[in-house]
Amino acid sequence: MVTKEEAVSAGANFLRTAAYPDRANSVVMLPETAVEFTYGWTVRFDFKEHIETGDFAQAPFSSVVVVPHDGTPAHFPPTFPPTELYMEMRATGNWPPKKG
Repeated sequence: MVTKEEAVSAGANFLRTAAYPDRANSVVMLPETAVEFTYGWTVRFDFKEHIETGDFAQAPFSSVVVVPHDGTPAHFPPTFPPTELYMEMRATGNWPPKKG
């Protein structure tokens, strides 16, 4: 099991090295937003420029990173379904959805 602190750290590492290496110094983790699910943690983040200016053009497209409990790499959740449902689907083995 991953602790909250480990999830925040793993999420920051993913964002700074894989997702936004060109904006590594702009990533601001929001550890108070971390939520634990059976599958893992979700942690919100923002960019320093968005926080400082309020300019939505400076905000990340997706502001949530997922850190699984099983040690697999941190990643972004899909834009649909909602993050809570995605986390439940991952926990129950129903992701990816089966096609009809």
